[in-house]
Amino acid sequence: MSNLLGGRQVERHAPIREQVASIIRDAIVEMRLQPGQLLIERQLCEMTSASRPSVREALRQLEAEGLVESLNGRGTIVAVATRELAENVYEARAELEGLAASLFATRATEEERAELREAFAAVALAVSSGDSTTSALAAKNRFYEVLFRGSANPILVQMIGILQRRVSMLRVTSLRQPGRKAESVNEIKDILAAVEARDPAASRIAASRHVNQAARTIFAWLEQNGGMDSLLAP
Repeated sequence: MSNLLGGRQVERHAPIREQVASIIRDAIVEMRLQPGQLLIERQLCEMTSASRPSVREALRQLEAEGLVESLNGRGTIVAVATRELAENVYEARAELEGLAASLFATRATEEERAELREAFAAVALAVSSGDSTTSALAAKNRFYEVLFRGSANPILVQMIGILQRRVSMLRVTSLRQPGRKAESVNEIKDILAAVEARDPAASRIAASRHVNQAARTIFAWLEQNGGMDSLLAP
């Protein structure tokens, strides 16, 4: 469990529950805790130096976010996405991320625009240099972090974050498909061009298209590999 959680310890400048939830959330999103995996309270306590009540509060928070599931007294597991859930999440993401891009086009500061250009360059470099899928996804996440922040709508950012975490395994699987990384770079380049032109309509279309293309890629892969259960195969 120590390696799975990356050796992070709770800090004292934020509520313990939030810190514990953040540690477990990161491990789930980064797939160090796998869908369906049973979460052992004692091990989580040891890793975070937090009490069982704090860990339980954190797990309740993560359950509300849809990242873990309670088994009615039989413990708590990392949530497993269904096909229907994934389709709904991608559908909502396409609309919300399109909105975020359109808002960035008109609201972002010059500093945020410069940050976005730098973030895109990092995405392009990660893909062209043959970095791992994990590194490429981290670079993409950085691009979106800047884009969402520049939308100047924290409620929207919070909603998108919850949706992205619900399909973290699918995002990784999609990016692993042949040719998808290069396609993704081109789609993100289109988003950058649209927001640089300060065109909210084009920005919305480009961002929504990127999500829809990712969805088509992952659902085509699922059709070929036996559905959602294939994601849990060893």
